[in-house]
Amino acid sequence: MIQKLRWKFVLINMLIVTAILSSLCVIMVVTISDSLRKDSLSLLYQAVTEDYTFNWPYFIPDKQQKDEVTLPYFTVSVDWSGATILLENQFGDVEDEQLVNIVTACMQREPESGVLAEYRLRYFRVSRRLGWRIAFADTSQEESTIRALIVNLACIGSGTLVIFFFISLALAKWAIHPVERSWEQQRQFVSDASHELKTPLTVILSNVDMLESSGTDIDERQRRWLDNIRASSGQMSQLVEELLTLARSDNLAAKDRIRETVALSELVTDCALCFEPILYEAGKELLDEITDDLTVTGDGAKLRQLIEILLDNARKYAAPGSVVTLRLQPEGQKRVRLSVNTKGEPIPAEQLKRIFERFYRADKARPSEGFGLGLSIASRIAQEHGGKLWAEGSLEHGNTFLFSMPRGKG
Repeated sequence: MIQKLRWKFVLINMLIVTAILSSLCVIMVVTISDSLRKDSLSLLYQAVTEDYTFNWPYFIPDKQQKDEVTLPYFTVSVDWSGATILLENQFGDVEDEQLVNIVTACMQREPESGVLAEYRLRYFRVSRRLGWRIAFADTSQEESTIRALIVNLACIGSGTLVIFFFISLALAKWAIHPVERSWEQQRQFVSDASHELKTPLTVILSNVDMLESSGTDIDERQRRWLDNIRASSGQMSQLVEELLTLARSDNLAAKDRIRETVALSELVTDCALCFEPILYEAGKELLDEITDDLTVTGDGAKLRQLIEILLDNARKYAAPGSVVTLRLQPEGQKRVRLSVNTKGEPIPAEQLKRIFERFYRADKARPSEGFGLGLSIASRIAQEHGGKLWAEGSLEHGNTFLFSMPRGKG
């Protein structure tokens, strides 16, 4: 949990910084592109007009700008018959046929200014008394400037993100440290308290057994008291064992986990055979659909515990007289899926994720044999095996608990 919280902290920081850097880069690119476009249009405007005080929507040009801007350009004059004359050329060699094609493409455009992308030219056209005067400027320099800017910003942004990633890791470790320490203390307390409770509970149960076998006359009332003590102590003993299971799971390092080939099909079949009479006594029927020869890599004892938790949960909460369906089948080529379906009132959507929390019960008013730890233990086992445990509920299909994990080699 602490590890997930730390990475979530880093992820949020990185998303914020990425959004800020991206916004700044976009603003810079747009601003510089607009500036280059205005410089180009200023040159074209001056090349085709003689009245420099003319005010038009793009800008108010300065007479000296023509000397400052060094973009390659050329101007042409086009009369009403379509004849084209090259007036000024600071662009380079322009073939007559290519010039005609460029002018034709420009005359087919309605706006007085724009870009001929196929020729990489920006144009500005002015209608005159005997025809038109058109100025063209090369956009390749403008495009290369923008490309270089984008590449530089990408390199700078990537480097900044890498640096901030390591800074975020350090900040996350510092920020999460109090939570981690509190979590460790809580986990240690649960483990220590569970161990300390085991001894007195064992003594209580042993004393109850000794009283019953001592030969002392015990009336019905006293026997009822002893039965209550035994039942309550048994429940507490079960709770302590479940808490110890969670504590061991929390403290278990990945390198210490058992990894062996497990014949999952045989394991599920064995669990189904064990629970069939138990469900029958509870007034429910077990139907199993198990694909043969499915194997996984993991801890067989823990996987058995997960399956038994799901089947026991079905025993407790399935509708009376209903059918509990246990399925094991391949999920693609690399995974297997186990599902336990029960008919009855579907679990509300807002509770489907919370039911895997420790001590959580979907219906607190409903009496239960457990303590709300079974599904939490099952979820933890699923995580240890690189799998996922979740629940689905609908009016049509009832409630289904699903467990998916990678297949083993076998």
